[in-house]
Amino acid sequence: SAFQSLTRQCLRRQIVPLRRSNRIIPDITSCNCNINNVIHRSSVRSTTCRNLPSMALLLSHDNTNNGSESESYIYTTLDDSINTTTTSTTTSRNLQQVLHTIEYAAYTAGKVALSTSGQIAIKSTKANIRDLVTESDVKCQQLIREIIEEEFPHDAFLGEEDVDLSGGGGDSSAASSAALDAVLSGGGGSLSLDDDGDVASSSINDEEEDRLLFIVDPIDGTTNFQAGLPIYAMSIGVVALPSSSSSSSPEVVAGVIYNPTLGEMTSAVRGRGCYLNNRRLQPPQQQSQQQLPPRTSILNQSLINVGFPISKESTLQASSKAVAALATKVRGLRMVACASQAMAWVAQSKFNAYFSWDLNGWDVAAGIVIVEESGGLVSKMVVEEDGDDGMTSSRAGVETRDMIISCPCERRGEEGLLRDELIEVLKENDCLDY
Repeated sequence: SAFQSLTRQCLRRQIVPLRRSNRIIPDITSCNCNINNVIHRSSVRSTTCRNLPSMALLLSHDNTNNGSESESYIYTTLDDSINTTTTSTTTSRNLQQVLHTIEYAAYTAGKVALSTSGQIAIKSTKANIRDLVTESDVKCQQLIREIIEEEFPHDAFLGEEDVDLSGGGGDSSAASSAALDAVLSGGGGSLSLDDDGDVASSSINDEEEDRLLFIVDPIDGTTNFQAGLPIYAMSIGVVALPSSSSSSSPEVVAGVIYNPTLGEMTSAVRGRGCYLNNRRLQPPQQQSQQQLPPRTSILNQSLINVGFPISKESTLQASSKAVAALATKVRGLRMVACASQAMAWVAQSKFNAYFSWDLNGWDVAAGIVIVEESGGLVSKMVVEEDGDDGMTSSRAGVETRDMIISCPCERRGEEGLLRDELIEVLKENDCLDY
């Protein structure tokens, strides 16, 4: 289609977004246009394109003053016409604006990463020699933080590079959990991390308590990135923080996972759908016109990505045991070594499932809402008592460290089937405890 052709051209030419002063635009309800039209700021500020496979928001900036090329970028336009599998969030914030901001931040960081992948030295290590940091990690996080804080100066920010995971042989898992817990439970204060990595808090007015927390992994899959492998991503998740007087829990309400090498921008907003490069993703069972009976087993027809957590020897051993146990029971096993990218591909149904141990909040925050809005499940890797079959697994949150993520089921009635089959194999082979 014309829309798909334009998208491919944009990605191939690495067309960049608008300048920040022109980036956030008012909400548009409807306006018919031809996707092939060139839209300049001098004639029209923005337009939404309908009667296409997906809605597109095409913005353009004509730099006539300096003679440079016109810059344009297609943002995700949220589709309210189709019900999602999740309930709408209770936050009153403008999540379309939030989504535009984090997409722009991810895209900007992606340009830096794309220009340095495979060409940059290791700056330092964190938890151990396998846990790498490069100058690009630091620069990408700085860019993302500046863009977000300029638009949302009173909201909270937690980036992976803010947290010291190397400290004196300490527990890196405990350090990342403590940093996340601190910002999630910080109440109504304006939360941020100071230069020493400690959480700072300042009071704000009650009317400003409907606040957000931006959780960022500037380059997820740094080892792949440093080696020049194209499997890394910018991951930005947005959590709605409950007010000090509320009994509700923090909830991931928006997220973006961007792979600059592949040109894949996977986005979602709670209650308003999941999108790949502005095209709405629909669960397979909603696409099919034929109602098929549910199956009793789908494990042997599944492509599974297995996590390979590097923080502890025990998690590596659990992963190795899981690979040995599943190798002959599934269609195929993969290890892409990038949690956010794996979750994005589960949402796109490229992987049927992904599971891993000892995940950090910045690894999964964006992926949680993306997978759930695609119709998939994000579950704890634990066995809990159930009155029917004695086994079940509950929904995971951003603070959950061991997860099983499964793609939208192909047939109605198969919800949770693959997850339960995986948990059974992992339990039988002592892979749940480490």
